[in-house]
Amino acid sequence: MSVLDVVLKVDELHTSFKTTSGYVPSVNGVSLQVKKGETLAVVGESGSGKSVTALSIMGLIEKTGVIEKGSIQLEDKELTKIKEKEYRKIRGNEIAMIFQEPLTSLNPLFTIGNQIGESIRLHQGLDKNETKQKVIELLNHVGIPRAEKIYYSYPHTLSGGMRQRVMIAMALSCKPKLLIADEPTTALDVTIQAQILELMKNLKKENQTAILLITHDLGVVAEMADHVAVMYAGQIVEYTNVFSLFKSPKHPYTKGLLNSTPKLYEKHEQLESIKGTVPSPTAMPKGCRFNPRCPFAMEKCYEENPPLIQFEPQHFTRCWLVDEGGELNE
Repeated sequence: MSVLDVVLKVDELHTSFKTTSGYVPSVNGVSLQVKKGETLAVVGESGSGKSVTALSIMGLIEKTGVIEKGSIQLEDKELTKIKEKEYRKIRGNEIAMIFQEPLTSLNPLFTIGNQIGESIRLHQGLDKNETKQKVIELLNHVGIPRAEKIYYSYPHTLSGGMRQRVMIAMALSCKPKLLIADEPTTALDVTIQAQILELMKNLKKENQTAILLITHDLGVVAEMADHVAVMYAGQIVEYTNVFSLFKSPKHPYTKGLLNSTPKLYEKHEQLESIKGTVPSPTAMPKGCRFNPRCPFAMEKCYEENPPLIQFEPQHFTRCWLVDEGGELNE
């Protein structure tokens, strides 16, 4: 793929939030890119900065949030430089987002048809009848039965899986260049989860949509992703293709995540866990941010935060313990 195929390019993104003690960084120097027809999964525990990265791209950080520096490019548009009025034209049209809990994202006072149709009317200028027909086509396309009846239904009358399909239909109503999916299957049972993931894969294949998938589920990563960015405490600590991540993880945090995931072919009485928790943005440790939880931490890890080092064409890691060959000096 050429440079022209890059749909989203984020470079050194720093997002902070205002507190009583001043601005506190939540995302600190994140760089990533997503190409046409590819899925980049962003993984990590709660508090790692995944959702704040996504909301920064969407221009939806709260009034107390600010992008202090960095670049967010959607093809040839620099999103950090545009005004809110222009962002509204892009949001829902060129970039769309599927949120974790559709019931809180859908307005309980309006019908499904009204809510999906609003985006179509806003961005495509269709009349009432054309909009209705387009909405019904979308509902059918995402596998919703009795689409004409669902058109007049309210969100609370639908199951979780149906509401998530509605959110996907809404997100895809204008055929966006970039789809951001923030934990799209977390609240669903495994059968519905598999159906939603299959639906997303098919839609990506049909429309060559670039997908930024935010998740903590490594099973979903294996199923969906082409590339993976592992985030910890507001920074990317490992960035590679999905095969390298599972076959040869380099960062101790990535290894910890993989070791804490159950495997069908291995029997353990108890799963391994990563001790401790993600540090608060207001109390980051000196040096490597993972050092309080890292079983391999050495003196340098407590003194200086490592840069993101490239040691293979498609593999980057942020770790002093990784030598030039990309192996932990255990």
